[in-house]
Amino acid sequence: RMRAGVRKKMSTQMQWRQVPPKEITGVQPRPRHGHRAVAIRDLIIVFGGGNEGIIDDLHVLNTGTNQWFAPPVRGDVPSGCAAFGFVCDGVRLLVFGGMMEYGRYSNDLYELLASRWEWRRLTPLGNTPCARIGHSFSLVGQKAIIFGGLANESTDPKVNVPKYLNDLHTLDVKEGTTLQWEQPTLTDGMAPPPRESHSCVALGGQGGAAGGKLVVFGGMCGYRLADLWVLDVDRMEWSQPDVTGTPPIPRSLHTAVMCRNKMIVFGGWVPVSDVRSDRRDSLPAFETTPIKAEPLSSELEGVSRYDTVQEISEVLIHEQEWRCTNTSASLDVTTWTWEPVLEVDSHDASVPHPRAGHCAVAVDTRMYIWSGRDGFRKTYHSQICCRDLWYLETEKAPPPPRVQLVRANTNTLEVCWNGVPTAKEYLLQIQKYDAPPPTKPGQPATIDAGKEALPPRWYTVGQTKATSMSITQYNTAEREQATMDIDVTSTDEERAAAAAAAAPTMVELQPGTTYKFRVASINACGTGEFSDTSMRGFKTCLPGYPGAPSAIRISKAPDGAHLSWEPPANSAGNITEYSVYLEIRIPPQSPAGAAAASNQANPQQAFVRVYCGAQPNCVVGSTSLNSAHVDISTKPKPAIIFRIAARNEKGYGPATQVRWLQDPKPDAGARPPATAAAASTAAAAAAAAVKRPAAPEALDAKRAKPDA
Repeated sequence: RMRAGVRKKMSTQMQWRQVPPKEITGVQPRPRHGHRAVAIRDLIIVFGGGNEGIIDDLHVLNTGTNQWFAPPVRGDVPSGCAAFGFVCDGVRLLVFGGMMEYGRYSNDLYELLASRWEWRRLTPLGNTPCARIGHSFSLVGQKAIIFGGLANESTDPKVNVPKYLNDLHTLDVKEGTTLQWEQPTLTDGMAPPPRESHSCVALGGQGGAAGGKLVVFGGMCGYRLADLWVLDVDRMEWSQPDVTGTPPIPRSLHTAVMCRNKMIVFGGWVPVSDVRSDRRDSLPAFETTPIKAEPLSSELEGVSRYDTVQEISEVLIHEQEWRCTNTSASLDVTTWTWEPVLEVDSHDASVPHPRAGHCAVAVDTRMYIWSGRDGFRKTYHSQICCRDLWYLETEKAPPPPRVQLVRANTNTLEVCWNGVPTAKEYLLQIQKYDAPPPTKPGQPATIDAGKEALPPRWYTVGQTKATSMSITQYNTAEREQATMDIDVTSTDEERAAAAAAAAPTMVELQPGTTYKFRVASINACGTGEFSDTSMRGFKTCLPGYPGAPSAIRISKAPDGAHLSWEPPANSAGNITEYSVYLEIRIPPQSPAGAAAASNQANPQQAFVRVYCGAQPNCVVGSTSLNSAHVDISTKPKPAIIFRIAARNEKGYGPATQVRWLQDPKPDAGARPPATAAAASTAAAAAAAAVKRPAAPEALDAKRAKPDA
């Protein structure tokens, strides 16, 4: 157990980070508790809540830019509510129940279409669930499921006769289906004890697939719970898995989200003292047969409990006061193992302040939390809400896509890469690439038996928060070895030598030299894996040869694609012509396919020239485009790849590679079959391309315009 003022060890994989207030822009919502949030890609939609009254506004946070905005909603806008259910089905959001003004409980169902921010009140068929608050509303596949909550058995809203619930209600939200409430029959009749303010996450069942589950943890039923229940949605059967590890302390008004295969639990109300920790496993809250007892406190009048009178007395004695917590834990749902994420002193500035009634949502591999009631004891009778925004980094960021080239000069390479949402910085490395000497067909490569082949070394260019960098030099210092050679017994001379070895040793880029690049993402959890290496490397220009064309623009034309570009910044003379190449996919059984397989890095792909002329623009016809290879590495949009090179009196310089983004299709990697004539033309052109002398050195480049 954590004691006040004692800091426990934090998981080496998960780290909290606060979004600095100065980096947050836009119309920020006022602090609140009892609100709910869902995510649509990198957008967090926050609705409702309460703080000195019920709140009815809707706000959206763009996590990519940390900007808030309040969309102009229309339609049947619901009145404000708190402690309601909120689910997201694509761009369709559903709100059910909650507490309205003057303490009235609701069982209304509303739909918000986020594509046009339009509200609509829905009236499904069937028996509508009773009005309630503090319930869970989850989407498993195409079923929205309500579980539990707190109802008021009094018909007078001024009189509160609470009743804890453990019922299930489902709503089929499949498009084209008539909405109808259903109350499923449980397989064996067993159900978790009634509760409210619990957490519930969905596992599997995406797209209506079988195997969907709900995982319920904790909550309140007159005292706080720490039990775990799983609902098999296909069989409508509840069970309690055999869990290992130390579960979180009992809590309510906490949050839980799924990040990969881990359920992350954070915050909530917990008892001030954990005197019953030694008997948690035997608490009657884990039973499934209720024993109704008369409550012993006027604060809990009308509460149905799973305890004997003596047990109620023991619980109420130590739960007359409670506090907020900022402890958190993760549950691996593949092994059902609890692991502590963070147990800290309440005043530690490196983690969120203790809170309850906040909202939490998963975006990529991060758990975001916002606002919530600040930690206080019940006897203080104050309501102070947090206004800070935090996220929990749950794992290292994935590698970015391959590095691409923007432009090349004799001593400079400007490169770029696509960003990763969970990366804060990037580490770029370079490798000097020496192409192996060519061998004749059928002749094996010769190996010097007296020398051991060593892999080329990678050197660090630098770290950056941007997704591009202009490189003129790189560092070859042996930093790691220099650090390892120093300890407390080292002399001043040894320390000076190590410092000199660790000092930056910068090497300039050389003209006419090929370099490969790779990049890794960095976040609070550390440095992730490196990206794939740039294919054939990027070559600096030779003196006297032109540079690569720039500012490439591509737009659709009636007869194909219109390309235009700017001449190289360094022409080294007069530009006499340009060549445009298109990457195509060729049949492996064709002669061109066999030739490409022996000469290209991508065996079934080749670049064919589709334009040669003096003008810095051209039109690539639809016939050529039909045979183009569609690269699907630039998710979510595929791309067609062009290369453009310039020539002066001395010869061709390096080419610029540009990716023309396409609208995604069900099978982005496959294009409609080309006509026989087009396929024949493409194969013949590919054969000619692979038989020619080496084409201009291919260099990658970032799109210069949105339509390129």
